[in-house]
Amino acid sequence: MNSTQNDKLVYVDEWNVSSQYFYKNEYYSWMADNLTGHKKVLEIGCGTGYSTLALLEKGYDVIAIEKNEECIRKAEHLVSENGDFDSKVVFLQGDVAEETFRNDLLEQYEFDVVICWNIGSYWNREMMTYYLPHMIEYGLDVQQIRVNPESSYAELIVWYACKLAKEKNVSVNIVDRCGEQLNEHNDPYYKCLKDEFSFAKIEYKNKEGKSLSKGGRVLTTNGQASFESVMDIVFVSILLDS
Repeated sequence: MNSTQNDKLVYVDEWNVSSQYFYKNEYYSWMADNLTGHKKVLEIGCGTGYSTLALLEKGYDVIAIEKNEECIRKAEHLVSENGDFDSKVVFLQGDVAEETFRNDLLEQYEFDVVICWNIGSYWNREMMTYYLPHMIEYGLDVQQIRVNPESSYAELIVWYACKLAKEKNVSVNIVDRCGEQLNEHNDPYYKCLKDEFSFAKIEYKNKEGKSLSKGGRVLTTNGQASFESVMDIVFVSILLDS
């Protein structure tokens, strides 16, 4: 097994523990409730499928995207084992950083909201080599990326989610894990996305919660990893409407 494949498998195992924890504590249910008024979801980064399952259980149709084939395999199995959702969900392996894939999504699929929840990924030299040009084109510099590659990647994918939503003229919902509640007065980033893509309005909802770090996918804040078993966090749901 090559190192990249091993990194993918490790990420799957770690993220599956964390996302199962979110599902069992109904954090994904809360995120799905914030999409009231929408019917068909384009989910960027479905991970191992617990977020997708929560959406399906709430009655949404879902187009679930994941670039990690090991994740999507697990997500498909999870959904198939927990209900009859064959007509309600489509799983697609792909990367929204690829222009051809984004264009295919716009041309071939209908959806009325794009979601990007708790984005993360494994990280290695191959990932850096591939995404570095995308990140620099987006506007990050090499030092920013080197200090915190996972956050830089998440920022890039959120930007592409907004781009897709705007080109489709639909809403986008982002969920971030933060250390404090976020609102229009202390938001350093998402208001900039609203202005850049000319969304009509922005709405914030906050929920205090917990996340596994040690034993799940280790949380990194400002480039520093936390190895506490359970961390207090705030889930921040940001809805940008066209």
